[in-house]
Amino acid sequence: MDRRDRVLRLIRDAFRDVQLGDGITLHEATALDNYASPAERQAARRLDTAEHWQDVPDDHIAQHDAVFSYLGVKGHVFYAPAYMSWLLRTGYDTESNSAATAQQAFHPWGVLDTGSYRKHHDVYTPAQCRAIAHFLLYVYEVLDGEGHSLAKEPLDKYWRQYL
Repeated sequence: MDRRDRVLRLIRDAFRDVQLGDGITLHEATALDNYASPAERQAARRLDTAEHWQDVPDDHIAQHDAVFSYLGVKGHVFYAPAYMSWLLRTGYDTESNSAATAQQAFHPWGVLDTGSYRKHHDVYTPAQCRAIAHFLLYVYEVLDGEGHSLAKEPLDKYWRQYL
């Protein structure tokens, strides 16, 4: 098993039982970003049918590159492993800005939750924090051959403690 597969396994194992529940979905987050009405937001929510993060279609991830500010904690925890896994599978071989989103979701100041930030260690389990740290390290050390990575700052300022 190569290093990428080990990181994918860490992510899969750490986020295995995560469910979205009543959290905000990808299409719903985009609707919020577009100032949608409550009816439009509900219609957007119905477009997302994945019950498990592993089942989120790659094209949904590629199309929704500005969602993490609108997902709330439940949505953030649910979609984070999908975005990380997607980037590890595709690398930077994509025209989607979701490659940057998959890294920016883990900025050092935390997860946005109804207008304020919660620290990552209050949102994620220790195993999930470890998986995120290894994801960022992999992106920085392996995928960053051309300087595309946004992983260094969050890694240095927060996540390295989980390696």
